[in-house]
Amino acid sequence: MQVTYYVIGPLLIFMLSGMLCLLFNKYVKVQRFIAVAGSLLAFVFAVMLVSVIDRLDTVVMQLGGWEAPFGITLFVDRLAALLLCITALLALAVSVFSFAEDVLSSRKKRIGFYPAFLFMLAGISGAFLTGDLFNLYVWFEVMLISSFVLITLGSKKDQLQGGIKYVVINFVASSFLLLAIGILYGTTGNTNLAALSESLRDPSLKAITQLAAVLLLVSFGIKSALFPFYFWLPSSYHTPPIAITAIIAGLLTKVGVYTLIRTFTLLFPLQQHHLIQQLILVLSCITMIIGVLGAINQQDIRKILAFNLISKIGFMVFGLAVYTPIAICGAIFYMLHHILVKTNLFFVAGIIGKIAGSYEVKKIKGLYDHFSLLSFLFMILSLTLVGIPPFSGFWGKFMLVDAGLKVKEYLPISIMLVTSLLTLYSMMLIWKKCFLSEYAKEKQQLPLERVYVKKHYHMYLASVFLLLITLWISFSPTWLIDYTRKAAEQVLQPANYINAVLKK
Repeated sequence: MQVTYYVIGPLLIFMLSGMLCLLFNKYVKVQRFIAVAGSLLAFVFAVMLVSVIDRLDTVVMQLGGWEAPFGITLFVDRLAALLLCITALLALAVSVFSFAEDVLSSRKKRIGFYPAFLFMLAGISGAFLTGDLFNLYVWFEVMLISSFVLITLGSKKDQLQGGIKYVVINFVASSFLLLAIGILYGTTGNTNLAALSESLRDPSLKAITQLAAVLLLVSFGIKSALFPFYFWLPSSYHTPPIAITAIIAGLLTKVGVYTLIRTFTLLFPLQQHHLIQQLILVLSCITMIIGVLGAINQQDIRKILAFNLISKIGFMVFGLAVYTPIAICGAIFYMLHHILVKTNLFFVAGIIGKIAGSYEVKKIKGLYDHFSLLSFLFMILSLTLVGIPPFSGFWGKFMLVDAGLKVKEYLPISIMLVTSLLTLYSMMLIWKKCFLSEYAKEKQQLPLERVYVKKHYHMYLASVFLLLITLWISFSPTWLIDYTRKAAEQVLQPANYINAVLKK
């Protein structure tokens, strides 16, 4: 099989699977099979692509036979390959999790969950693959439309309110991106990332490129929920069914982080834009603080997880701001870890919500005494999220702290460590109130765990599957650290990107 098939494979599989689901819109069981089979096949292609990239470093595909910068370029390096792989992995887990009728009503499935879900995955895959700024805008719109459909499925009042906030702020982000594209195209005549990177080396373009860089920072900052653009996330993530929230929380903000890394290493390398570098550093620190303070002041489990997500975006962007190989390596490793853990924590939250009939921590009691497997899942995932050694969060955070200390960024490192302690505090509040407290039997009757697990084994299967992947990364991190180190070295050498795409 040609290498290029591995590149286009996951994207085409998600798109074709979504189209097939539309054809069988009245047959939920058929759509389930298509979603699982498509996600599994996409994952196989993505794993093969990771292996190929480990040998070849980069793969470039020019669609339609037009050479860059005139055609549509697909570019894969180690960073893009890893994110494609974990996207397909999460697609498989969420597809299985969504089988449970308690997670998504059959009506939601009939009216478009699976097609919207698969088209959103296609948009995410396209964003990771594209080598053109305008095509990135197109894939962002595919993601935006699909995720809006998912958030508002069912048309409940809170879903519509959250969906409107989500789509409005992301429309603003897309507008900033389109404006930046217009400025860059008008200045250089290119939207191809490699050609743009080469053109923007001209010192005479510095003033206009600074404006474009700020516009892109705002656009991708909104997508990633970076301060001060984060407010849309906690307002919308708690409204849809948990299977939808899990995939959106796990992946969509990471697309924003990915585009920030790609933009400020390839188009506007931060060693040449010190003011923007300092701005990103400051924003990352404030994002950490605002996110974790929001988490400890919430009473809804979904909102606690959403605000903790925001604070961890600050960790990843901090790695970009430090701008050393070990810092970028830490940011990439931490991003992969966080995708797995945050998605899984929303899975666990969904199970808790179904058992207790509520997501309010004050209304949930006695889970530890009755649900030992669920308690184990929540505790391990909480410790992993915080970064307690030897779990995967520790390795990413260790690299970020090490990188920060080497460049003497002591204040951001202190903020990161305090944020970790407050994250632990917010998760232990859930543990204390929901798991360790005793419940009043006359007010709450909890089902037997063995009966509940048997009835809803899809939800537990998806959660345990992601946990096993997380534990593998935690206790055998060497291979992933080595791979992410090479990925970091690649993104910090834009000349290699330019030469690969433009064939120099």
